[in-house]
Amino acid sequence: MEEAVSKTLFCELAKTGALALSPDEGEELRAELNGQLDVLRQLESIPLDESLPPVIHGNPYPPHIRCELRADEWNPFETPEFIIAQAPLVREGFIVSPEIITEEIGARD
Repeated sequence: MEEAVSKTLFCELAKTGALALSPDEGEELRAELNGQLDVLRQLESIPLDESLPPVIHGNPYPPHIRCELRADEWNPFETPEFIIAQAPLVREGFIVSPEIITEEIGARD
């Protein structure tokens, strides 16, 4: 069966995810991904009775007994300075994070 995750696609995914993998680790992970996708294809091929209701994931309650969502209310933290003091880099009272995961954060301003 044709592999869904080619070596080229896997290299792009690993690059996008900033994964540092050895060639052996990359090939092992790519083979595992293709194996999992193959299992999903096999599951999809199982004939099911169309009258079966879909399985509910995440929230086991049907809509008629679902809890109401609470209001989205802002509750400010009493001492934000405590949190900001722990950040490695702060600029004008805001925590600075790197644009790229692999980018190192310098010393505090």
